[in-house]
Amino acid sequence: MSSVLNRASRNFLWQHPWQLALAIVGIALGVAVVISIDLAMESSLNAFDQAGKAFSGVATHRIIAGDGGLDEKLYRRLRVEEGIQKLSPVVSGYIVASKQTDAGFNLIGIDPFTEKSFQSIWQTRHHEDTTADWLSRLITEPDTALLSEQTASRLGLKINDDLAIETEQGERRLKIIGLLSPNNAVSEQVLSRLIITDIATAQEVLGVFGRLSSIEVLIDKDQPDIAPTSAYTPSLEIIRKALPGNALLVEAESQSQAMREMTRAFSINLKALGLLSLLVGMFLIYNTMTFLVMQRRRLIGSLRSIGVTRSQIFKLIIEEALLLAVIGTLIGIALGIVLGQGLLYLISGTINAIYFRIDAASLMITPLQLGKGALLGITATLLAVLPPAFEATRISPVTVLVRSQLESGLRRLIKTASLISFIFILGGTALALWSGQSIVLGLASIFLLLFGFAMLTPALTLMFMKLVERVFGRFSGVLFRLPARMVSAELSRSGIAIAALMIAVSATIGMDLMIGSFRQTVADWIQTSLRADLYVSLPGEKMPGAKAEEDHRLKAELAELQGVQMLSSVLHTNVIARDGVYAANLPGAGAALARDGVYAADLSGTSAAISKEGVSAGAAAENDFTKVAVFELNEKSRPGFIFKHETDNELWDKFEQQQTVIVTEPYAYHHNIKTGQNILLRTDSGSQPFEVIGIYADYSGDRGHLAMSRRNYQRYWPDLGYSGIGVYAKDGADLQQLENQINKLITGQQSVKSDQAIYKASMEMFEQTFTITETLRWLSALIAFVGVFSALMALQFERTRQLGILRAIGVTSGQLAMLITGETALMGLVAGLIAIPVGYIVAYMLIFVIYQRAFGWAMAFHFNAGEVYQGLALALIAATLAGILPALKMAQTKPAEALRSE
Repeated sequence: MSSVLNRASRNFLWQHPWQLALAIVGIALGVAVVISIDLAMESSLNAFDQAGKAFSGVATHRIIAGDGGLDEKLYRRLRVEEGIQKLSPVVSGYIVASKQTDAGFNLIGIDPFTEKSFQSIWQTRHHEDTTADWLSRLITEPDTALLSEQTASRLGLKINDDLAIETEQGERRLKIIGLLSPNNAVSEQVLSRLIITDIATAQEVLGVFGRLSSIEVLIDKDQPDIAPTSAYTPSLEIIRKALPGNALLVEAESQSQAMREMTRAFSINLKALGLLSLLVGMFLIYNTMTFLVMQRRRLIGSLRSIGVTRSQIFKLIIEEALLLAVIGTLIGIALGIVLGQGLLYLISGTINAIYFRIDAASLMITPLQLGKGALLGITATLLAVLPPAFEATRISPVTVLVRSQLESGLRRLIKTASLISFIFILGGTALALWSGQSIVLGLASIFLLLFGFAMLTPALTLMFMKLVERVFGRFSGVLFRLPARMVSAELSRSGIAIAALMIAVSATIGMDLMIGSFRQTVADWIQTSLRADLYVSLPGEKMPGAKAEEDHRLKAELAELQGVQMLSSVLHTNVIARDGVYAANLPGAGAALARDGVYAADLSGTSAAISKEGVSAGAAAENDFTKVAVFELNEKSRPGFIFKHETDNELWDKFEQQQTVIVTEPYAYHHNIKTGQNILLRTDSGSQPFEVIGIYADYSGDRGHLAMSRRNYQRYWPDLGYSGIGVYAKDGADLQQLENQINKLITGQQSVKSDQAIYKASMEMFEQTFTITETLRWLSALIAFVGVFSALMALQFERTRQLGILRAIGVTSGQLAMLITGETALMGLVAGLIAIPVGYIVAYMLIFVIYQRAFGWAMAFHFNAGEVYQGLALALIAATLAGILPALKMAQTKPAEALRSE
């Protein structure tokens, strides 16, 4: 009996290749989107992990500091006085190759005498004698460097050639004394953006004399490194006691984990969009498998009559679905790898712009990621096919032969589904209200709401079609009433397609409204915050001493310019805090809304951080940095702060005169900080309390930061100069002439921009960050389009006899095509109309639940009728286009062939 069933199944499937192809496409697209997001996201984060291992190797811990770095005397003290031998000092920074605008490199300065024991990536493949020769030359020959073979080939360089680089002091040349050979794809990716020098050369090139970026520490848990009584824990305690107030000892893996925590919200949102595509694909799979079951209702009835059991029918349908799932999943995996390569560029660009620098990310494919995608695709397919499989086994051999039985049964099912839909909607609402700050549960509430409205869609479709039929029935003929009747009569096919299209369009409307609201909110914030006429950006490592003095001299020169009325300044740095969730500093990282350096109230520059979730406010957590913006304000710059509460005239006096800070809205949200509370900040003279006197809006980062006056900062921390200077011109001054004068004063990577140029650059950066969202949203719409097309193709086969009757009684081919087009247009219209209120709900949830929890931002809801009309037009156009081919094929059907007995 099984061989008969398999032969019957195989013969039937081969007779419907289009339906099979569309089902496979739906599975493949859903799986491809999920896999591509996972691959691209993990590859981006892996690129950062491997970049750190390029010089840290097997280090177990790392000593890091805020801006200003570590005094190199600390290394000598730990190694000589404390006797800790396995230490490796590192100087790192970002440089650009001259005449190569896209050639940015991480410059790493190492100590050749201590580097070998750390087994860094760059030295793993080379012979010991070769490596020793390179290291000795790095020490004895000034301005020498190591470069990867691939990079040298790309730049047209050979051994003993010079590599020209741009520094803050101007152009400098490094002599290439050796070429590094990667031993795998990972090391090739890391080495492609790496230049190795000795410590002294790196300090000269980067202008950080006497400073270190970090010290790598290797602590052997099994073998004490300084004395039999001083093993793993005692060594760490010795190091901690020797650290200055601006330094921390952290585990080497903690920064990688911090990065993943920082991008967690971003990753969850992307994966949710991928799952949305898979959800829409599940509707398509359900639609296709239901069609395949109903097309064989006579065959199934006959098989049941001759003794085939319900379980055999169920097993047959599940096996067919499993076959489609495996084929679709395999295609989806291949397509996901291709799509992942494109998404990698978008995702890494977004991370690079908002969170931290990622260089030379390449797609990393692992069996685990492919396995997750395959399991998800197969599971989703089997879940989607369960209802039609049970439907086929539930109906008796007599009733399974009657199509009307299916539709009448469906009408009864619609009533039950409508009641269940309200449970899903109420459940989603309750979950959103009472799920705390959980992003995952917030997204789950959106999916519950979408699924609830999808289950309600067939009932709403019936109501809408009855209304359309009544309206057109009063002043039109039968042909104008038929499209609405056709949609209602075939609700088992059309209802699922309308629901899938509704989900895709409502998600599109919700995302459009959210992005539009966010765009307007950010635009208003930037325009309010940009108080100065010109902004001078002072990028690069912030160091005490000569570099800080250069910043002060530049500020004094700016103040002397004829057209300058007043100045303001900002320094973005990191300090160690004891409360809440804070950021771990990484050398060379950069974060912001706009890269060229204008953020917050004076928006003149930024430094980056990596944040990680920790304990709530008030708990002791001394192992983290937090970002601090140090402001030197004037009466014109202060209105640039948009406070989230009522303020009085005394706030700015307290800000300048007392030991106080103001915090950004994201910082306050994530750390549960309120005005009046104290935050403890570590200084060289011990921890000091700073009272929070205000909370203000800021969209330059999703973890937030503190802001304090320069007077307060200089009481406890060294002078690091400025990150940016705001220039306020006198009334009537020629801004272009003033900008030209400033350009003559600045050097190297310093730059000056007008407020309008900064606004434009910031909004361009905003649009870039949402490119990935736009891409994934359109992929969901594409899957919904395939679903509508699949449903209409199914109707073509099922209604051949009915349409043949219409042709036989005088309906022309053109009229028949118009009927089909009208039916698809009604399907698109009802999907669009239902999607409008659902889209508003999605937008509200995204703005006030998801983005609030993920980023700590409060946005205003900005209505844009154009986005709603665009969503409605999308539904109409998608449905109409999907119906063109079926309409043409049905119109060309000959009445005699259509009326032929099955």
